[in-house]
Formats: sequence, structure tokens, C-alpha cells
Amino acid sequence: MKHVTVFGQRGVYAGWPANHGAWQWGDEFLVGFMTGPHTIGAMHNIREPYAKVLARSLDGGDSWTGENPTMDFSASETSPAPLVTLDADAIIRVCGRYDHGGYDAARHGGFYLSMNKGRSWQGAYAFDGLEHHFTGKNQNTSRTCVLDDMIFLSAAQRNCWGTDYVFVAKHDGRFFHEHGIVYKGLGRAVMPRAARVGDRLVVVMRRLGAQYDGGWIDAVFSDDDGKTWSAPQLVGMTGAHNGNPPALIELNGSLYCAYANRSDCEMRLSRSEDGGETWKLVALLREHGDSDIGYPQLFKRSDGQLVCVYYWADTYEDCQRIEATIFRP
Repeated sequence: MKHVTVFGQRGVYAGWPANHGAWQWGDEFLVGFMTGPHTIGAMHNIREPYAKVLARSLDGGDSWTGENPTMDFSASETSPAPLVTLDADAIIRVCGRYDHGGYDAARHGGFYLSMNKGRSWQGAYAFDGLEHHFTGKNQNTSRTCVLDDMIFLSAAQRNCWGTDYVFVAKHDGRFFHEHGIVYKGLGRAVMPRAARVGDRLVVVMRRLGAQYDGGWIDAVFSDDDGKTWSAPQLVGMTGAHNGNPPALIELNGSLYCAYANRSDCEMRLSRSEDGGETWKLVALLREHGDSDIGYPQLFKRSDGQLVCVYYWADTYEDCQRIEATIFRP
């Protein structure tokens, strides 16, 4: 394994890549995260003003360069989406209501478009066609999860933490059309990540509820292109402090899910070789004392290695950064 620093600056807190999107084109990777002045105190030692920034790698994650987009990605006000044809360079970034940087989003959320690999952005645009999920008592709690023409979103009851559920919509170039409920049941289900393996769709989700002592990751799968979904299958435990979201990627017919156990301060990797039906812990990507760690994104290099990007937060301002681990699974 090889560990590299994506971003680290004394006096600056940087966190939560899973909240801010990840995209790739071959060995060119782009990942979002948030920064703010560092303050000594609780586990999330960040204070305003927040900045939602990007880091780009052109060499498969060996080196990274920071980028400061002109957009603030708050989606506090949205307009109807333009008619667009999404091509290989086009990406969507979703903004919803959640802690640390999501409070300013409109209750129905929104998204931004980039037609040039994230170098410039336009928006924010509304989720035209999905308003029924984000009106009345509900609000959008989504992070970015796009696969082909599908977008995986979450909604929750306003002022009722832990009621999030996950659904999937398809994008036709202008409007979104609801395609299926991925999971809505007992306990919180939020921050989905999706991958295809063969003809099967697999989604992993951040979970929290009364079923376990602490958080966990569940997987569900669909064999009819997302219309119906299986019962949840346990991937791994994410520990205390509200658990941890997953990252998911397919490699050579196997699925790899990265997540942190925040109680044990470990970045973990689980693998499924049967399309998401069963999972096995196969590696510890990082261990580090009493740090807060996680919120990963996964990339796949052309040489067959994987790259896991995550945040790493110690109490001290010079030990807080965005890290990447390059490894061969």
C-alpha cells in the first residue's frame, strides 16, 4: 500500500469527501471536499466560513492539485434545468440538506452541471419531476451518486433525524423520473453508492438504527435495472459517532466497499464475489490511534490498483488532512 496526501494545510480543517462527489476519466480523478478554519475542540473541529473545493489527479492518484471552483455549491436557490445531453465529460453534483455545509441548501435540494470535467459549473437546478419526495414534510438529504443515467437520492422527514430513505431516478436530458424505491424501512438509510456487476445493480448505504449498537453498511441489489430491490445484506460495522458512509467500486467482477469504523479508527475494505449477496472483510487500509477517519471515495486505476480517498482528523491542526491510499486488492 502507498499513502499520499491529497490536501493538508496547517490551520485548515478539510473533511468528508463522501459528501462532495467523486468522478473519473481513465486515470484522471476528481474529488470534492470541504474546508474551513481549524479550531481545537470537538471531533469536527471546523468553523465557518466553509469552502467547497476540489482536488484533481492526472496520474491515477499519485499526486493531486487543489482547485477552487467559482460555485459555492449551496443550492440555496434553484431554477429549472436546461436541456442537456450528458456525455463523457459531463458530470452532476448534488446538494442537499445535511450537517456541515448542507444547511443552506433549499429543502428540495438541487444539482449543478459541469460539461468540462468539473473545471466550470452551472446551476443550481431543481430536480424537476421529483418534487413529491421533497415537499410537505420531507427534505432532500442527498449526496452525489450518479451511475449512467441513474441518480440515487435520499429524503427524510423535516426535523426528524434518522428517517432518511433511498430511491433511484432516471434522467432523460431534462427531467428526472422516479424509477424505484431502493430502501425504505426501519432505521436510517442514507448516502448510497452504486455499481454494476454484470447485469446487476448493487447499492451500499450508510445505516443507523435500533438493530445494532452503532452504525453499519448494508447492501441491496436489483436484477431488473433498479425497479425492485433485495432485502438488505450486512457489509460491515462502522462503529459509534453516527457511523460512516461507504464507497463502492467494481473490479474484475468483484465488488469492493470501503468504509471506516470510527470506534476502532480503521479504514476497512470488504469484498463481495457474488454480486453483493455476501461480504467479507479483506483488508485494513489504514489504522491510526484515536483519529476520526472515513467518508471515503473509491477510484479504479488503469493498472488494476484501487485508490481510496478519505479524511483524517486528529485534535491537532497540523494532523488534519485528506488522504489517499493506493493498493492492489
